[in-house]
Amino acid sequence: MRISVLLLLGLSVVSPAWADCSLNHTACDNVCAVKHLTDDAAEAGCKSRCVAERTACEAKQGAKAAAKATEGAVESVKSFINGLSDK
Repeated sequence: MRISVLLLLGLSVVSPAWADCSLNHTACDNVCAVKHLTDDAAEAGCKSRCVAERTACEAKQGAKAAAKATEGAVESVKSFINGLSDK
C-alpha cells in the first residue's frame, strides 16, 4: 500500500495536470480502507468508485489539454496560410 501511494505521488509530480486526480484517488482509497475495514466486498465496491472517479477526472484533464493543443494548431495553420498568401 505504501509503495502504491508513493508511486502515485511520484507520478503526480511528473504530470502536474493530473496531480489532483491522483491525490483525490489516493485519499478516496484510504477512506474506503478505513470506512470498510472489516468488509472486503464493501471496500472493493468503494475502491471501484474511486477508480471510476479518477478515470473521469483524468479524461476531463486530457480533454482540456487536447482542446488547448488543437487551438494552438489552428492558429498555426492560419498563420501559415496568411504567410503563404502574402505577396
